[in-house]
Amino acid sequence: MKRFFSLILCGLMGLNLFAQNDTTELKVVKKNVVTVIEDGRTTHVKVGNDKGVEVITDDWGDTTHIRIGRRTFNVVEGHNGTYVKFDKEERKENWTGSFNPHWAGLEFGMNMYHQSDYSLYNNFEPAISNDFMELHYGKSITVNLNFAEWAFKNEANTFGLVTGLGFSFMDFTFDRPLTIEKQGGEGIVVPVGLDPEGLKKTKLNVTYLTAPLMLELKTPLRMGHSRLYLAGGVIGGVNIGSHTKYKYRNDKEKSRSNFNLNQFKYDLTGRIGFGDFCIFVNYGMTPLFKEDRGPELHPVTFGFSFPNI
Repeated sequence: MKRFFSLILCGLMGLNLFAQNDTTELKVVKKNVVTVIEDGRTTHVKVGNDKGVEVITDDWGDTTHIRIGRRTFNVVEGHNGTYVKFDKEERKENWTGSFNPHWAGLEFGMNMYHQSDYSLYNNFEPAISNDFMELHYGKSITVNLNFAEWAFKNEANTFGLVTGLGFSFMDFTFDRPLTIEKQGGEGIVVPVGLDPEGLKKTKLNVTYLTAPLMLELKTPLRMGHSRLYLAGGVIGGVNIGSHTKYKYRNDKEKSRSNFNLNQFKYDLTGRIGFGDFCIFVNYGMTPLFKEDRGPELHPVTFGFSFPNI
């Protein structure tokens, strides 16, 4: 019956049939399409390669084994009736030598300053505190959404020049009950005191459109299909919006302005990661505010990233 069915297929499709002992192969351009094996106990029909379809039945017809890809169905006729057992093979993660950049994804970080200078305010009357921009670190958070990436890699796929695009949302949450404004509406940035009673938070938020230029290197260290990678370079940013916001229990206030912030910035970045997780540091080389228009503050962000999510 099996060979009869195979002959019909050959006649209809113009395929080649090869029979040897109890094995029949149906080939197209020297590739096995269907293989049927009879060993006296079972009939084994295989369609395609190892990831294709496979059906095995025994002579008594008690059990039919059907495999489709990684999913297996066993149809068993037992004393209590017919039932189906389902199983699924674990996916085998094969290491690949291709180069996969690690920029696009979601990042979270904590902001602080690696350098600060308030000497601009030394001669102010009344006196202005020399650290009015001091941060509440636990609430001074950066969220980066990197939505595009491109890589120019070497032929061996061991390193590449990576660029892309992203948005960076940086919160500088003040540790004191104050906000900031431009003096007289056009002057330098100065602090404005707030009533501390019931104040929940007060912050400066700055949004940037960012683009990196990084050299990413795959190291020989790997675990399964993932390699340890190192990356470093610069991240440029353009300021596309900023506002201050303070919030009480039953009230909140938001004020939009450029606050004498620098329109452009660039950060040095260093990254180390394994698979789809990495840690990074972005070291600001450009002051947050324009020269002589606010305190000289250089931000630094420490965080972790989930690339390729």
